Amino acid sequence: MRSYLKIIAAMLIWSTWGPMIRWLNLPPVVVLFYTSLFAGILVPLVLAVRGGFPPQMFSLKYWHLFVGLALASLVNNITYFYALAHTSVSNAVFTHYTAPIFVAVLAPLLITEHLQKVTLISLPVAVIGMVLIILSNGGLALDSAHMPGIIAGTVSGIAYALIILITRRVGQLSLDQKAVLMLLWITVFATAPAVFAMDYALNTRTFILLLITGIFHSTTAPLMYFSALRRVLAQHAAILGYIEPLAAIPLAFFFLSEVPSLVALFGGLLIILSGYLVVHARLRVEGKSRT
Repeated sequence: MRSYLKIIAAMLIWSTWGPMIRWLNLPPVVVLFYTSLFAGILVPLVLAVRGGFPPQMFSLKYWHLFVGLALASLVNNITYFYALAHTSVSNAVFTHYTAPIFVAVLAPLLITEHLQKVTLISLPVAVIGMVLIILSNGGLALDSAHMPGIIAGTVSGIAYALIILITRRVGQLSLDQKAVLMLLWITVFATAPAVFAMDYALNTRTFILLLITGIFHSTTAPLMYFSALRRVLAQHAAILGYIEPLAAIPLAFFFLSEVPSLVALFGGLLIILSGYLVVHARLRVEGKSRT
């Protein structure tokens, strides 16, 4: 149960990316670079305080998993940002969050994780809830002008699904800490050329905000999420991932004074219900194992 709470906590932290990006007012690649740089320094300190680096931290075994994770992460970020720029926000968000569907399809093939009955129930409920939230924000735009963004958003959804699946695998191998650290530094080196070539300005305010996101969004949340996937099924983590767009509703209300519609609220309730079904199924399994 604790691992499921870690997933939820990580999603709640990541759900605040939207307001943080607006407050920072910097190109996304710049934000990625600095938050990953700060986190790349902080994570080793956190691991040292926890008791040092595990022996497998310096092993080259399973390097293909880390390369795959890094590539999936880069593709996910690039295509999602492209989708946000070349289609409506509703289109970008909806296509990006097709990831749980791809996880459900690919998990049995890639990590031999059998599809559970609760997934067959909760996943459609979550998708319907997501659709209702999207419809309440203007719906989807499906004309040809939006197709590049829709395609990019779908690719980001596939990449996001691969991130979840690979993270689950490295968690099973107890390589989650190494995965976080390598992912951060690969992101730093991959984004550095673009960042150094761009024209932007940092001030005290933006530096503090970048440091905050480095601490919470790129250090705390990934460490919780990656460690939780040692014990949480990929399909369950994917469904709980809908908490991230769900949390955008109260955030928009409190920070942007956007009042949600009844349709959006009902969609949010369906996502909460899907999460409850997943967590309840886990509690039942734990209860049976104790008896």
